[in-house]
Amino acid sequence: MNRGGALALRRPHVPATPRFGSATSMQTSSGGICAFFALESFERRSGVATYSLRVINRTGSALICRTWVITRSGDAVLACPVLFEVRARSTASTQVPVAARNFRSFERAVAEVAGKDVHCLVEAPAPALSKPLRLYTLIAAACSLAGLAAFVAAAAISSAMPRIVGFAVPPEALSGTTIAAGYSAAGNGRLSYSITAPDGRRVQGGALASKAGTIQLALPAANQAGAYTLSMAMDGPLGSAGAIRVLNALPSKPRTGAHIEAISVNPIAAGPGQSVRVAYAASADRGYVRIVGTDGTIWAQRPFSRHGETDFVLPLMPRGKELRVLLHVVKGNTVAQSMAGLVVPDAVKPAAANQAVLIAGDDDPNRSAQISGAANGTFDVLTKTVRGGATIRIRIVAPNDGMRVSLMDAQSREVAAVQAGIEGGVVTLPAPSVTIATRYIVEANFRDGFGQESVVEPITVVP
Repeated sequence: MNRGGALALRRPHVPATPRFGSATSMQTSSGGICAFFALESFERRSGVATYSLRVINRTGSALICRTWVITRSGDAVLACPVLFEVRARSTASTQVPVAARNFRSFERAVAEVAGKDVHCLVEAPAPALSKPLRLYTLIAAACSLAGLAAFVAAAAISSAMPRIVGFAVPPEALSGTTIAAGYSAAGNGRLSYSITAPDGRRVQGGALASKAGTIQLALPAANQAGAYTLSMAMDGPLGSAGAIRVLNALPSKPRTGAHIEAISVNPIAAGPGQSVRVAYAASADRGYVRIVGTDGTIWAQRPFSRHGETDFVLPLMPRGKELRVLLHVVKGNTVAQSMAGLVVPDAVKPAAANQAVLIAGDDDPNRSAQISGAANGTFDVLTKTVRGGATIRIRIVAPNDGMRVSLMDAQSREVAAVQAGIEGGVVTLPAPSVTIATRYIVEANFRDGFGQESVVEPITVVP
């Protein structure tokens, strides 16, 4: 037999020998543990005592159990050479035979449970060699009751521990669609979630009032694949639990019909006789670009160019007039149409010219943020000049189902976007931080009777 060992070197203080058996439980950072150890029976003829060991392991690592005999002199002797292993997040029971007559003195038996960040002891009495058999029957009954109580306590602790029961997210989805992620959690704690875009931005998240339900995520249209990270966490008094899922957003299906990706006017404010360049990205076989008034008057027209640029010289017209640049394209049996704003301002007064602010991305800085957003009839930018980091408020005048409102920079790159509901109202976009006054474009994309349509209005962001 192996005397001494690790247990003898660090003998903890153990209370007086109990009458029947004992149970213990402990909580670690990775989960809870419950152990019960008791004398189950004693065969007088063979002198073999049978001990029952039950371990509930709620941690993430395996546990190793050994059985020792403590003599009256305090020495610890290995009672059984076979080790008992309890796998992670499982419950296991075993019976340990101990030849009691092989030990000179037998005060009590001790079960040692050890693992990562875990070390605990549970003990049971030595068999009474001279006591009647009925005493052992009473001991076994009492041990069963104690084991049942320990099991009930462990079940109560387990039910209160936070855990994510299910978090179902489709592995991939098409850009421009909406997905539903189902979730279910149990235990006591605060449940929250977070969704991160492929570029690292947090696009959605917050606390969840219900422990079961679905999370809706509208994937923006994109021409490149990207991975969205969806994480869920539950924090409570007995610990925390979490789950992470990855959703691969596939590129949007290529559109085979006529469509317009973008349209811009430079400068957006010009007088009669000045040149205006209209730049656009569109897929079409033919079409035209028009400058029209709010009353429907056509002031100029040029054919659609596959190079994506059309130049105009504004004809003589009254100043202070609001115009629209209309791009109309046709491909096969499909039609697409989009508009951008243009204004013929009143004559610039010298005092106003002296107070002009240079705006990055604008070729005509003396005409900054003087355009009325209500001119396009679709939306109204309530604040034409905002500070970086502030909120851009946009009132939807003519709501459309599936309308998407975006903030674009001078290179037609999307900075921020939001979906506008069919009920209209006011939507907001975050203004980016800038070091100099910078021109941006607010763009609304939606479908109407002509196909895909885009309406744009300028906005100035200042430091």
